[in-house]
Amino acid sequence: MTLPPIGQIPERVPIVAISNSFPCEVTTEFAHGFPNKSFVRLTDLNGNMPVPRGEDPLNNSKFRIIVTADTTFTLQYPISFLPVDSTYYAPYVEGGSCNLVQTTFIFYPSPNQVFPN
Repeated sequence: MTLPPIGQIPERVPIVAISNSFPCEVTTEFAHGFPNKSFVRLTDLNGNMPVPRGEDPLNNSKFRIIVTADTTFTLQYPISFLPVDSTYYAPYVEGGSCNLVQTTFIFYPSPNQVFPN
């Protein structure tokens, strides 16, 4: 019997465009496969990168997404679910990643692991 991998399975997709609009729309390099109304974290967008990438306010933040196509989705704030307005953010330049935030975790212990209780 083969067990699934231990821990979280990463689901990361490169970003190719972020709109300066209301609502903010993100375009990924290939089909992301993220479920509608799931949560993502955008990373590697800050100005401290060797090449500024724009959209700094979105960097390392968690958002709920509304899927609009296989490679696009719009962003919502995670608590209010209001759309993100990126109209006045620095324009997107390049790079960045979108990471699916896991909401459920399944623990697969090692067959050799001993539990104290």
